[in-house]
Amino acid sequence: MNKAEIITKMSEFANGTKVESDKYLTAFLQTLEYAIENKEEFKLTGHFGMKVVERAEKNGVNPQTKEKIVIPAKNAIKTTIGKKLKDLAL
Repeated sequence: MNKAEIITKMSEFANGTKVESDKYLTAFLQTLEYAIENKEEFKLTGHFGMKVVERAEKNGVNPQTKEKIVIPAKNAIKTTIGKKLKDLAL
């Protein structure tokens, strides 16, 4: 689903307008972005969760040259899928 389709489906489920659904979807995404930016855990129990984790520096190999390289430490987003969504996919 793309954003327009999501907004349409949200308005159908909520018996509201597409303008209202767009406003609420935008607010939801802004809240998610705020949580990630501030390294807070974002969790909707049963559905999904996201959090920022630190990945340590590690050694690697350039597959073309076989040269050993150091992969620097960085932040990444870890996503977990809740039981309710997992069950729907099976």
